[in-house]
Amino acid sequence: VLMGQRRESMALSEKEKELTAYHEAGHAVCATVLETADPVHKVTILPMGMALGVTQQLPQEDKHSYNQNYLEESIVVAMGGRIAERLVFGVVSTGANNDLVVSTERARKMVREWGMSDRIGPMAWGSQGQVFLGEDLMHNARDYSDDTARVIDQETERILRACEQRCVEVLTEHRNGLDLVARSLLEHETLDGAEVRRLVDLGSGAPTPPSTDTALTPYETVDAPTHQPAPLAED
Repeated sequence: VLMGQRRESMALSEKEKELTAYHEAGHAVCATVLETADPVHKVTILPMGMALGVTQQLPQEDKHSYNQNYLEESIVVAMGGRIAERLVFGVVSTGANNDLVVSTERARKMVREWGMSDRIGPMAWGSQGQVFLGEDLMHNARDYSDDTARVIDQETERILRACEQRCVEVLTEHRNGLDLVARSLLEHETLDGAEVRRLVDLGSGAPTPPSTDTALTPYETVDAPTHQPAPLAED
């Protein structure tokens, strides 16, 4: 229902299938090991809708507000597919397009609207009311200076770079788990969250704790820019 029907007619080459498996495994491993990330519900490399693969997460409880740690780790999870491709194959693909859009939008909101940047401080910029007869579209409705815009860009980049580096560290540390999840996806095509956890723990030699799985957060490998996950609720 969320991602659309499976595309039975789409046949991926073995190389593309392997790339998709590692991409989705990157998302899944990050979501599994990060403390505040929503647990993995299911990960698949079966083409669905416009996506070549999908990793779905389920929050353990209803959430109406989001703290900074959660938001940063959600960006790390979103970058997991791209970083996994780079670590394993040495290059990145267009499959991370939607992930980058979601990550950049979230980081910019953290800086510009949610007061989560020390340099910007406790100010919210860019929250606009109703557009009246196109007035805001005809004029520059930005309510901050060029200097502030430059700082917003710099802080957005800082958050994204920091999350990218953390993602590299997580997947490097859990490289064995990444390989196990990717190989299992190539064999079975679809895994549930418990199996992902078991494989990650197997790769690190840790025991598997019990997990509990309620709105889905998809991270997808797309072959063309399509839809984005529903934005976070703004409080």
